Amino acid sequence: MTSTFSTNKNLELPANGDYVNTWNIPVNGDMSIIDAALGGTTSLNASSGSVTLTATQYQKMILNVTGSIAANVTYTIPSGVGGQWVVKNLTTGGYSVVIASAGGGSSATVANNTVVTAVSDGTNIYLPSNATVPTGGGANQAFYLNDITITTNYTIPVGKNAGTFGPVTIDSGIVVTVSSGSYWSVV
Repeated sequence: MTSTFSTNKNLELPANGDYVNTWNIPVNGDMSIIDAALGGTTSLNASSGSVTLTATQYQKMILNVTGSIAANVTYTIPSGVGGQWVVKNLTTGGYSVVIASAGGGSSATVANNTVVTAVSDGTNIYLPSNATVPTGGGANQAFYLNDITITTNYTIPVGKNAGTFGPVTIDSGIVVTVSSGSYWSVV
């Protein structure tokens, strides 16, 4: 057999003429991987150090990290592998789980007792942020947090409003632009 395998989820790509009358073998195997990528869970019991995830581990959508750790633990996605994962840091000890790429780019830190979406372009790991959610201790999720210093130029998009808890400082040379019809409130 001269099959090759896809980069991101390691799906089998049979060559022409492979699996004559047995096509169900690669198709069913690939469908199981696709199903796991859409909702499967990999349970990782963290202890210490750094671990490179196997294809079987990173193919699943959810990375559920548990265990007692005494320092940050790093899980590395192989170089060139892109995708997205829901990462749950349910460890004890108060330390973070770091998701890194063997491609050498940026990594993402998942704080203790948090759940995030991590995205990889094959080199870098990102934590996209679409909304601010409250934080707090235990069941008291009542605090919205923002930085107190603005260090990057920003434009509030047309048709959107923004709110910031203040006081807030805008660094010298930095511009916050409020588009026509939009509003920015500092409370």
